Amino acid sequence: MPPYFSIELTFPYRSLTSSFVRDFYSTLFSKYPYKSGFWNSKSNTIEEIIKWNQQLLENKFVLGFDEHVKNNYKQILLMSDTFSELRHFWSYSRNEIRGTILIPEFDVLVDEDVWKFSGKCFDEIKDFCEWIWVKSSIETLQSCLEMDGGPINTDKIKAGIQPSTNPISIVDKKIFKNLKGIKESIVIETAEKNGVMMIDQRLLE
Repeated sequence: MPPYFSIELTFPYRSLTSSFVRDFYSTLFSKYPYKSGFWNSKSNTIEEIIKWNQQLLENKFVLGFDEHVKNNYKQILLMSDTFSELRHFWSYSRNEIRGTILIPEFDVLVDEDVWKFSGKCFDEIKDFCEWIWVKSSIETLQSCLEMDGGPINTDKIKAGIQPSTNPISIVDKKIFKNLKGIKESIVIETAEKNGVMMIDQRLLE
């Protein structure tokens, strides 16, 4: 598999309702329509995937170290005219729900050897991030490249650690006020629904 760029979403566990997965998918599919299941869910219908993932989140499921991957959350593929692959999956950790969007790095970077995002792809990524922030109950939105260490734990962000911003992140104003040591290359923009968006211009074409 190629290295992946990811958009990392966190939701407080209290936001879980009996229709949480169905409602989020409905929102997501209005932007990027459902294509199929992926990997451990290729043979499943979307209804089966919804019920499976909802049940795992309700059970706060975390895959065991030696547990078979077939027991894990089921992944989905989405349709996109821009990206060669667009994938989503769920996970649970530390009393929060995590949603991950994956895109191959070669789709978003100018050159695989240089961490610079192409202008066209970044515009679509930014548009999606602003849109999904408004449309759902996200607590933090971060973005990562495969070798950058991954997303920052929400508790650490609340304690003042800057979220992973490769090249974009969004948090609410209350969390933003506590952040310390924001890089000089970070541009701050206001987002709807009491959000603050951070963009690392150093990573843009």
